[in-house]
This record gives sequence, C-alpha cells and structure tokens, in this order.
Amino acid sequence: MTVKEPSPEYILQHQFGYGEFRYGQKEIIENILEGKDSFVLMPTGGGKSLCYQVPALMFDGLTVVVSPLIALMKDQVDQLRLNGIPAAFLNSTQSTEEQRWVSQQLNDKKLKLLYVAPERIFANESRFLSYLKQCKVSLFAIDEAHCISSWGHDFRPEYLQLAQLKDYFPEIPVIALTATADKQTRDDILNKLNLKQPKTFVSSFNRANIYYYIERKKNYLERLLNYLDQHKTDAGIIYCLSRNSTEEVAQKLTDAGFPAKPYHAGLDQQTRQRHQEEFLRDEVRIMVATVAFGMGINKSNVRFVIHVDLPKNIEGYYQETGRAGRDGLPSDALLFYGAGDVAKLRKFAEVEGNKEQTDIMIGKLNKMQQFCEARTCRRKYLLNYFGEQANNNCGSCDICLSDFEKVDATIEAQKILSAVYRLKESFGMQYVVDFLKGSKSEKIKEEHKELKTYGIGHDLPKELWMDHIRDLVQLGFLKQSEGAYPVLQLTSASNKVLKGEEKVWLIKSAVRKEEFDLAPKQAMSYEKPLFEKLKAVRKTLADKENVAGFQIFSDATLIEMAAYLPINEPSFRRISGVGDIKLSLYGSYFLNEILHYCQENKISSRIEM
Repeated sequence: MTVKEPSPEYILQHQFGYGEFRYGQKEIIENILEGKDSFVLMPTGGGKSLCYQVPALMFDGLTVVVSPLIALMKDQVDQLRLNGIPAAFLNSTQSTEEQRWVSQQLNDKKLKLLYVAPERIFANESRFLSYLKQCKVSLFAIDEAHCISSWGHDFRPEYLQLAQLKDYFPEIPVIALTATADKQTRDDILNKLNLKQPKTFVSSFNRANIYYYIERKKNYLERLLNYLDQHKTDAGIIYCLSRNSTEEVAQKLTDAGFPAKPYHAGLDQQTRQRHQEEFLRDEVRIMVATVAFGMGINKSNVRFVIHVDLPKNIEGYYQETGRAGRDGLPSDALLFYGAGDVAKLRKFAEVEGNKEQTDIMIGKLNKMQQFCEARTCRRKYLLNYFGEQANNNCGSCDICLSDFEKVDATIEAQKILSAVYRLKESFGMQYVVDFLKGSKSEKIKEEHKELKTYGIGHDLPKELWMDHIRDLVQLGFLKQSEGAYPVLQLTSASNKVLKGEEKVWLIKSAVRKEEFDLAPKQAMSYEKPLFEKLKAVRKTLADKENVAGFQIFSDATLIEMAAYLPINEPSFRRISGVGDIKLSLYGSYFLNEILHYCQENKISSRIEM
C-alpha cells in the first residue's frame, strides 16, 4: 500500500471542486493514509464519502466500498465518473456482460473504487475475497456500518461476516462509516467489526439547515396540500408506513394537481427503478414512499421530507429527515403525529423478532413518542438523544417558534411526584394520571384508592396532567424506565421539589401554534431569474449525459453562480463544487448563460480576482 502525491487538498480542489475540508474530514483522511483503522460517525450530508474517496485517489491500489444499497452504488459511481474518477460497482442488477466488463477493468488495474454488497464478498465460499487478493486492495470502506448492530435500527445479518475482512487482509486499513448510531450501537459496531485499534471520529449531529416541525395528524391531508402549494417548485419525499397508504397518498396528491410517484417493496423492480430515476432527474418532484426509499440516495436538492406516519425510532427519523438539504440549503422536516400510530407500531414490534429484539424496538418507539410529545426544542432533544450536549434552543423548530406561557406549577409538580412516590415508582404515565384524577376505573387497584394522594388532581384536565408529566421528565424531575412498558420513577432532583426547596415552572396549557409558515428560506442573495436559467442549462446537459441534474452541479453551486456571477474560467473556478473536469466539460455552457444575463441586465461580476 503506497501513498502517492498530490496532497489531499489538491485532490479536494481539483477533482471535487471544493476549496476546503469540512470539520473532521482532514483528520480522518490523515488517519487512513497512515494505514490505521477508523470509525466515523457523521450526519447525512456531512461529507462521509470524501473521507474515503480522497485517500482512494492517493493510494496506488483499489478501494473497495461495501454498501447494502444498490441505488447508492450507481449514484456514487455516476458522480465519481463525472469528476473523472475511474469507479464501478458490482451487483445483481447488472447483466453478465456488464459484470464481465467490470472484472476486466479490475484485472487491468484501471479502477480506483469498486462498490459491492456485503453478501457478494462472501459468496461462493468467499471466492470473491480470494479474487480481491489479486487486485492489490489498499482500503476497505464499510458504509452504513450500523447495519452490523442488533441494537441499530437497520440490522442486516450479512454484515456480521465483515468481521472476517481483517482475517483475510490484516494489514489493509478499514474505515467504517454511519450517519446514525447511539452510544450502544456505536460500541456494538466496534465490537463486531474486529477493527484494529480504530480511531473514532464523531461529528456534530446538528443539521443546522433543517427546520423541524411536528403537527397533529388530524386533517393532515388538507395541511399537506397547503404546504405543497407553497412549495410548487421544490422536490421532496413523503414517507408513509404501509404500501397501501403510499399508493393512496400518491394518488390523492396527483388528483389534487401535485404529480407524485409511489415507491415501495410491492412494486416490481423495474417500476421502482423508473420512479426513482424520474425523481432523481427532477422529472417528478414528489416521491411518496415507505422507508425502503432514500437509503443512500444522494439527491442533494431535496427541500422537504414529510412523515405522514410516525417513524419507528429516532434513528430512522433522523436518517430520513437527513435526506433533505444535503446541499446545505434551508429545508423542512415536517411530521404529522397521532397517538394511533404509536399503538400500531407497538403491535408490529410485539410480533416481530424475539423478545430481546421486541424490547429494543419498543424502547426506541417510546423515545420517538417522547420526542413528538415533548415541549422542548426539537433540535436540542435530537442532539441530546445522540449524546451531544445542546444547551441553547435552536429558534428553528415548531416549539421554539411557538409562544408558550410558563407559570409556577410547583404545587402541580409536587402532586405528581407524590403520586409517583406513593405508587412506589411502579406504574406508567397513564395509570398515574388516572390515579391523580380519582378515576373509578377497575384498573385502579383498591388499595391505591385509599391513599391520600388519590384524586388530588381532579380539578385539572387529563391532557394537562399528561403534558406536565412529560415536561417533568424533560426537566429531569422524573424519569421513565427502559423497556416495553416504562414506569415513572423519581430522580435525585425530585426531593428538592417535594420539600419545597425548588420551584418548578411549566407551560400553562397544551395549546400551541398548530400550523407554521414553512415558506422557503433564502440561503443568500442571488439572481433568481438567472438561477432558473442555470437550472435549465443543467437539465439539458444532464439529459444528454443520462444522469441526474444535481450530479452535474448542485443547487447550492448554481445559487453561488447566480450570486457571484463569474464571467470567465478563473472566476468560475472559484465557485464551490467546480473541479477541473467539470470546468472543462460544462463550464462554457454556464459561463455563456451568466455572461448573457449580465449583459442583458447591465450588471457586473461580483467576484474580485
């Protein structure tokens, strides 16, 4: 394994068209170049791929990228080829002739990156592994590494075999990457991959350009249509839980004048592939899909992700919403929440897998429910869930944008904490509220009806008590046990409140702003008419090349062009996302359009040379 010149910075600028590395990328690349193993936890859109693509061009051998996602393989290989990088993939969608061509390229040492699925590596008694030994492999990159963990949200048994890579290639560095993993999942990944003293790199989970909103699910279709009417030119993904609801929502949107295509496992592969290609090429703006869609899709100009149904866990929600705004431009994540979805998903979990797996799934579902019902900053909740400290509210979620009035609710808090104490910290939220309300239900045990605290909360609505309990959990005055049926428990902070030594301020009522103005946010000032003209140029070139438009240049790159107005090659070269190959292939088309626009509108370039 030999490292060759030029430098990582040179490759980044001239091959990929970026002026500088994002936070953490340089350190990861240096660790790989030193021949060391790496574990990378970086959010979607954070630039994970560059962490192994740049070293791949510096090593003299082949980089093998292990990915479970066929769509990701094609997408990334197309992108690499447009940047002049020799790359290929091997998977079940290819004909025998296509696979033979890839094998010949490998034999001739013409490829720098090869994308394969984990099951192919170990197929036919590991013959492919033996074949790779002849190909002078310099690096293994394991994408979607959370798939190896049974604690993860997308466990795939075939990933377990990847631990053998180190047995076959003990001296070859391995980089494992994922966008989504809590502490438990991270430890499990490192334990199962058999990496050699790996260095761990954890980037911030904060996707600052994504605006998070949760609204009540009741009458969601009317609200959805209203939202789409405000975003007529934007591309987006709408997630549904079932195949039937996917088809139903897609049809309703199409009937209402918003053409949408469904995507789910019930469609044949050819139809799914066609719908996906139409979406990638901006021929269809709206994709209505189950969670099967979007894994690894690198469409950078998705402006919104909407969940019509509740995701099964926060990891899935974070990953799916992360498909919006990968170009760094402002984007929306809107979720319609209804308690009925929780019951439905709980039933699914109870019949899926063994008891251990069921408990894990229900525990994660409980956290998802808490996230939706919490009245604290959405972004702060997400970051804290993934172990990242967040002290300040974000100002860009539905909670932060609502005007909640807080009142001294110390007495109400004391009633709740007293009830939990009297019930010996053995019951869940619903039971505690029924107990406080003095419910005559048979569910309330007779001995509990004799306690002094029974019925002391009869004067307040049930929903308000539920909200108060959720708030106390968020503030740390209460906690919920893990498992399928969490019970309320006191914390070290509870005692001061019970003794009257600390006041508790809670939100006055459950009323909050129910509908938000999710109008497009502008990233920078730019010439909008020119931006539309540049998009048309991009579409023409993309159709000619048979690729998606964003693979030519992203929306963010076009916006920079429309903002800074480069009118010659040196100034055009300074636009982020313009590398040497793309400059030579496409530069003249965009420069001609910009120059014509500047002359027509009597304006000058805004780039100082």
